[in-house]
Amino acid sequence: MLTELSYVLGESIPKWPTNPSERLEKVLCFEAGDQCNAFSVYHHMHNGTHVDAPKHFSPGGRAISDIPIEDFYYTAPLVISLDKKKGDVFTREDLARYEIEIERADILFIHTGYSNLRERDPAAYIDDFPAFCEEAALYLRRGFPRLKAVALDVISVDKPTGQGFPAHKAFLDTNDENNTRTILLFEDVNIQKLINLQAPVKAVYAFPIRWEGAEAAPVSMVAIS
Repeated sequence: MLTELSYVLGESIPKWPTNPSERLEKVLCFEAGDQCNAFSVYHHMHNGTHVDAPKHFSPGGRAISDIPIEDFYYTAPLVISLDKKKGDVFTREDLARYEIEIERADILFIHTGYSNLRERDPAAYIDDFPAFCEEAALYLRRGFPRLKAVALDVISVDKPTGQGFPAHKAFLDTNDENNTRTILLFEDVNIQKLINLQAPVKAVYAFPIRWEGAEAAPVSMVAIS
């Protein structure tokens, strides 16, 4: 069974407060007498379900076009639920309770249930959502060599109310000699669908739409159960 975990893109989707909006433009259309429909899209890389590559917060980091395709295929997914509300953070202690399970995982899905607000109250969904503290991000990056990626049901690993994007840097920055291995970040993922599944997830595909040299990409994320 296939379960789509990416949200459909559109002009009204919730997004990081300072991001530009999505835009779909008709280039050709039947209504204008053209022989076909053809559209152009303006897409901001960090709107909707997307993946952050190291270049997002590391000048010397790999771009999305430089990452091997196998890094977007996962055969040991782990889903954990953390009861987090507005203003909360994921701590090292929250994650340490699942240490044995995380050691075997290649992608970690963190479910907070905050995405229940995404359609019902988009303004609340992007307002001080649960996010990572720097210590928790470094704990995952340094302590779990099998872990290739982290996925969240909120729009960012960092809070919009914070300064300096410490969690993004903790996961992605390659300038620190102690942080040579990075972890890919999937944000705004529909993890609720994984919670609702009756069968275990065998694998997850999260293939990006690559733009040469870009720091991120929209993804089509599908779970196989």
